[in-house]
Amino acid sequence: MVDDTIALLRYLNIEKADIFGYSLGAGIAMQIAIQHPELVNRLVLASVSYNRKGFHHEVIEGVVDLKPEYLDGSPFKEVYDRIAPNPEDWTTLIEKVNLLNKEIIDLSPETIHMIRAPTLVIIGDSDIIRPEHAVEIFRLLGGGVPGDITGLPNSQLAVLPGTTHITLIGRVDWLFSMISEFLDVNNSKNQK
Repeated sequence: MVDDTIALLRYLNIEKADIFGYSLGAGIAMQIAIQHPELVNRLVLASVSYNRKGFHHEVIEGVVDLKPEYLDGSPFKEVYDRIAPNPEDWTTLIEKVNLLNKEIIDLSPETIHMIRAPTLVIIGDSDIIRPEHAVEIFRLLGGGVPGDITGLPNSQLAVLPGTTHITLIGRVDWLFSMISEFLDVNNSKNQK
């Protein structure tokens, strides 16, 4: 998926992009920033982990054997049923997700620290990603400093209250305001 995204950027003649990713998409965005930093202007990562330890233990157990019926009634299933060309392939999709989840590759903290793009890390306070892990990513990207003394870092952290992994996608107003400001603030800094 990283290669496909990079190929699309090149096909569209986009030399450098602001990249937003949620969940698996955030992992893809993170990999693009690692493998092709020249393509990434700014990065927004919602519900991302760089290793298995970033997930709550119960989540790892659950994704190993995800069953289609576990997602009945979820926004994911509802959208799939509405827009998929073949809604009857839901079970096939879940089987592929299971295979993908078994192939999660752990990255090192040093690898994350190498990301140079200004990054906004977003997590729900009751997400599948542990809050400590989001803070760890934030720190690896230069955050967690006394900004009044050292100046604001290029990375930012947002923890959305009363928000799970699934309900994060319904926080459109919050996300839009935070992401827009992050992108605008960084555009202003880059133009100085």
